[in-house]
Amino acid sequence: MLRTKRSAQSHSFVSNRRIVSVMSRFAIMVILVLVAVGARGQSVVTLKPVARLDVDQPITLGDIAILTGDALALAELVIDSDPATHSGPDRRLTINLEGVRKLIADSGSIGVGRVAIRGDACRVILRTQHAEIPPKTTEKPEILPVSQIGYTIKDHVKAKLIQTLGIDADHLQLTFDEADKTLLSTATRGWTVDVQPTGSSAKVPMRITMYDRHGGIRDESIRVGVRILREVVRTTRALRRGATLTPGDFEIDEAWLAPDVQFVEPIAAPTVRLKRNIGAGVMLTSGHTELAEVIKRGDIVSVHVISGTIVLRTPARALESGRVGEQIEFEPLNTEGRFAAVVKAAGRAVVLAGTTPLEEVIR
Repeated sequence: MLRTKRSAQSHSFVSNRRIVSVMSRFAIMVILVLVAVGARGQSVVTLKPVARLDVDQPITLGDIAILTGDALALAELVIDSDPATHSGPDRRLTINLEGVRKLIADSGSIGVGRVAIRGDACRVILRTQHAEIPPKTTEKPEILPVSQIGYTIKDHVKAKLIQTLGIDADHLQLTFDEADKTLLSTATRGWTVDVQPTGSSAKVPMRITMYDRHGGIRDESIRVGVRILREVVRTTRALRRGATLTPGDFEIDEAWLAPDVQFVEPIAAPTVRLKRNIGAGVMLTSGHTELAEVIKRGDIVSVHVISGTIVLRTPARALESGRVGEQIEFEPLNTEGRFAAVVKAAGRAVVLAGTTPLEEVIR
């Protein structure tokens, strides 16, 4: 009976070893599968939220996405061979995930099932070269009298818009309707021409009145497509509603805009707050922003008190929060009382107390 018990124990030991062996083989197979899946997962195409590329170069997958693993072989895959043609007037276009997936599948280089594609879309900003534009100057552009400019109505229209908008000719783009071609090429020698814009939009309405030497009058009207090269602010990352912009949140860019686009100027960017959530690469306009509170209640502020030709600076505590241009209350640090001052910037406010014009002081 003892022998039978030992035999059973031996048989049980052998069985356990077999089970352990089978489980070990199974574990090895699982590990190999996981390694294979992990290697497969390393082939990833992650779309960038924003890409800035030259306007005259084709767009490749490597330009708009971060590639890893086998996906690196797709870096030269052409997404758009002529982006300038397919972009809008603002030189912007969007490449979405589905379009990228289809191009990878059509290329046949790697099975689309072996590549993980992440991100919703990439917003492409096409950069143009402005080497021919002279350095900016604070001087106003020289405007010649209308009687000395050009010999066609088109010349008068362009000169009037340069004068009205106060910009350099190199910063102005005009487009005209084909139906107005004959009128615009009309010679104006012997006529006095008066051109007046009657509105402000992407297509500016203009009234043209011509007077001949005998007192005859000719009235015409046209609409001119106008775009102006502006310095604008673009977000560098996604931002949430209520955020106040910091230097890392935006960058300065150039864009051709219609005259009525209320864009945020770079100098004003640190003083604005977002009215809604916004993505990366978006040009900021008044629709996205409002003035931020640059002075908070309790802040210690340098108040400039201007009285005539005398300027005093005194520290004071803000009793309420305020935006640039708002008048809020302060209390002096060393005395009692309250006074109102106009917010001019973060940590700075101004009080005008009986200001006397300089020309009245110096006599």
